[in-house]
Amino acid sequence: MEKLLTVLVAQYRPDSAALRRTLASLVMQDTREFAVALADDGSPQPYFAESRAWLASGGVTDVTAVAMAQNGGTVRNILNAAQAVQTRWVLTLSPGDYLYDAGTVSWWLERLRADAPRAAFAKQAYYTPGPAPAPAPGETPFDRAPYDPAQYDGGAVKRNLLLFDDGISGCGMVYERDLLVQALQAMAGHVRLAEDFAVRLFAVQGVPIRRYDRVATWYEYGGGVSTDGAARQRMAQEWRAMVELLHRQYPRDRTVRLAYAYFFNDRHKSRLVRGLVGRLIVPQNHPFKKAQHAWQPPVNGDAAKLRAIYAAAGRMPAADQ
Repeated sequence: MEKLLTVLVAQYRPDSAALRRTLASLVMQDTREFAVALADDGSPQPYFAESRAWLASGGVTDVTAVAMAQNGGTVRNILNAAQAVQTRWVLTLSPGDYLYDAGTVSWWLERLRADAPRAAFAKQAYYTPGPAPAPAPGETPFDRAPYDPAQYDGGAVKRNLLLFDDGISGCGMVYERDLLVQALQAMAGHVRLAEDFAVRLFAVQGVPIRRYDRVATWYEYGGGVSTDGAARQRMAQEWRAMVELLHRQYPRDRTVRLAYAYFFNDRHKSRLVRGLVGRLIVPQNHPFKKAQHAWQPPVNGDAAKLRAIYAAAGRMPAADQ
């Protein structure tokens, strides 16, 4: 049977223990009807041989390893690997992020066959790593209602993604491979780290982004490119670059124009003008913003499933075998 899905693990200078756990979550799957692509962004030690051995120890052998000769950023790294993928759909992970449980890939395959989404996301279980990993509060996006496939609201999706800072994490996102490649080709050279900004491009293009309510991934909170303080500042710069790109490509889109006016509301304008622009475009007393600020993210996920991944990684062969 032709495989439909590739799990693409995008890495840069990966921590070997975190990488083992990510691969362990793949080995634990109750199906082998998926491929794996290992995408490395110019790391001195990509662990390709070790990763192949860890996967092979659990019977996962359809593995492609693709390395960037030089560090180019997450967008180029995933693009480079996605261009080598042969399946229709791609699911993206990074070391330290895991498939939620043994039935995750089987569940995704059911959904892909039934719904054929072009871009899709499920729920995440955030966790804090360490000797005693534990589920933590966290979920994206805050407002899931517009993504309901029964009453999809593309205007609200675009507003939330472009203006209200209610993004969708790339951890565990599933994309049509060709759609993802086209988006990343447009973004490469402009956006470096935020491959998940592709969904914001889809929102402008009118590509439906499908929501599912099953927990499908564990997301490592606190160690990624978007969760520590310095990285958040870099990601803000990435978003400005994405807004510039969208404005060049879709200058007549009203939401794009508003996003450009809001995020480039710079110091060259008077304080009065800056204040008016900010308050009129994204008023902080808007019911959405007030609810967003007051929201307490849920704690998703069964801690026993998280511990099972750690235990499975511990049973893998040693790195030097």
